[in-house]
Amino acid sequence: MRVLFASVSVPSHLLPMVPLADALRAAGHDVLLVCQPDLLPHAESAGLLTAVVGSERLEAERRRKMAQVAKEQAAVPGGVWQPTWEQLAARWRQRVEGVIDDYVSVGRRWRPDLIVADPLEFGARVLGGVLDVPVVVHRWGPETMTTEAAGPAREALADLCDRLGLPDGLPDPAAIVDPCPPGLQFPEAAPAMTARHVPFNGTGSVPPWARRTPGGPARICVSLGSMPAHLGGLTLLETLATATAGLDRVELLVPLAAELRERVGHLPPSVRLVEPTPLHLFLDGCSAVVHHGGSGTALTALAHGLPQVVLPQFNPALAQCGRRVADVGAGINLTAADQLDAAGIADALRTVLHDPEPRAGAERMRTAMTVQPTPAALVPALEALA
Repeated sequence: MRVLFASVSVPSHLLPMVPLADALRAAGHDVLLVCQPDLLPHAESAGLLTAVVGSERLEAERRRKMAQVAKEQAAVPGGVWQPTWEQLAARWRQRVEGVIDDYVSVGRRWRPDLIVADPLEFGARVLGGVLDVPVVVHRWGPETMTTEAAGPAREALADLCDRLGLPDGLPDPAAIVDPCPPGLQFPEAAPAMTARHVPFNGTGSVPPWARRTPGGPARICVSLGSMPAHLGGLTLLETLATATAGLDRVELLVPLAAELRERVGHLPPSVRLVEPTPLHLFLDGCSAVVHHGGSGTALTALAHGLPQVVLPQFNPALAQCGRRVADVGAGINLTAADQLDAAGIADALRTVLHDPEPRAGAERMRTAMTVQPTPAALVPALEALA
């Protein structure tokens, strides 16, 4: 069987699908990822074979728009980007138009039996319709986008689909794979095949600083994500440093790229900046996780049974994840306005470190994850679907 994977140019959309791609390859199937140029380093790190679609020009335009979002958001303390469905649909349409010809060319040449795509890769669903191949949507975590975006995406892509011989419009996915443990996903999300989240945050080696000495301070991992770090995350880091100043025997561990570390001002000794390292290589030595609302970080922390303080950045999808973490009792979600208050953040950190309830909630989620089907267990169902 040939399985074509597809992802938009956001690493956090690709990485949750890597364990399923590995399971399919281990079962003897051929796997190919179609992606835009800026996703190649992450695909290669995961050992995936790739076919490039789109162009560097498309990526440059995307980065320009994200820089504009950063500028606008930074001008409003505690601001949150609130796009309308019409704005989102226009962006989806623009992106699909930029890659669909390449998609169809790759698809007709490679002839997949099945396509696996992230929820916002609508070009993959168009391709599935053109090739008459089933498409499986793979969620990245707790989200309602897969369900809510169906109507706006269908309307925005109607004439494009018609031009490609799909008069009925954007095809529905044949199935949805959901890596959330029971209870974490939004109740209104469309039904899906459950699958265990197997942490994959990239490749690397266990660094020397990951080794803990008995009796050391409580270690809190701070994961800001690559995009939020540029969109206000560094200001948030300064607030976090202030928040921990009054905490006893606490160390903030912050994986941060070298170019971003150079932009950070003076930090107290309790804040330790380190090289970016896959989270699952060192979370066993941590007591809690602070993050920006990324589903990959949230699920990886839950897989380690760690309580969380979620500080969602600029994007409503990140706030969605934070709300669900709080709803299942595995942590605390702070609104954009709350994140301006260092004392409030300090209280949240004390709670996840010393109150047994958040840790118990995280442990319940970890236990629920261990009984979910592994990605390998889904392979027979995908073979039958193809």
